[in-house]
Amino acid sequence: MNRWQSDLYRKYGRVATQIAADLLALRPGDRIPRVQDYARRCETGNGTVQNALRSLIEAGAVQVEARGHKGTFLVQADYRKLREIAGLASLLGLMPLPYTRRYEGLASGLYEAVRQSDLPFSIGYMRGARNRVAALHRGQADFAVLSRLSAELAVAEGGVVIVMGLGPQTFVSQHGILLARPEYTGITDGMRVGIDPQTLDQAWLTAEECRGRQVELVEIPYSHLLQRLREGQIDAAIWNLDELSSGTMEIYSRPLQSPEARRIAESSSEAVLVIDANRPDLERLLPEIIDPALVRRVQNEVLEGKRIPSY
Repeated sequence: MNRWQSDLYRKYGRVATQIAADLLALRPGDRIPRVQDYARRCETGNGTVQNALRSLIEAGAVQVEARGHKGTFLVQADYRKLREIAGLASLLGLMPLPYTRRYEGLASGLYEAVRQSDLPFSIGYMRGARNRVAALHRGQADFAVLSRLSAELAVAEGGVVIVMGLGPQTFVSQHGILLARPEYTGITDGMRVGIDPQTLDQAWLTAEECRGRQVELVEIPYSHLLQRLREGQIDAAIWNLDELSSGTMEIYSRPLQSPEARRIAESSSEAVLVIDANRPDLERLLPEIIDPALVRRVQNEVLEGKRIPSY
């Protein structure tokens, strides 16, 4: 707990920190919520809210002006101090390991966007959309980068919120079928097909591509699929084609064949930011400090070789 939180908790507990988090989304000239609105939201009395707001003013975090029946308006804010009081002195995001140029560009774009807000920022790397979502629920990170497909699946399961999308092909360019032998034209009956249940996109695309076919699904971590293909332990796998390189010439790729898989793959190309549903402060803050257009511009510069990845 930082110094501001320690002082405020001794006086007004969580109310001041919740108000500070809420004010992060406002700009000078905006009307702030009424005392009774905060009291209802924080499940406390009007007096506690008034004292908590007064403590933020005395701490130099905000200046406000009462304008009679029009309400109270934000005049000035020290956003660095508000973030500190709200417990957002730094920001941690999670994304896949940056083993493709596209992911390197994405990480670089996120760093550049947050850097302009002066908020200390770091990125952690974790395999599997399910693992990144679980880390959010454990409080290990503030937000996670998923494909839109994985994010929508996670939202349907409950507990996460999509904050923003970054645009088409910010996560992957396309998925395809990798095959162990050149004579294979796609996934057919009798094949052994690699699947990683922790990687939601790959698992769903695999299920659709194999629908109606008699195949054996072999659970393999995503990062090991290529090696298992080379070793002949599996015959096929759905793969992010961004990850193919000159070192994978013995692996043969084909386009997705299933119309439903191709439709799903389109939504898996976009990177989105998700947060735990219990963090409304981040739902307001992240759109204020991360400009999707800037992230895309930096990512494209990395992809085109015009910028050295920096993350």
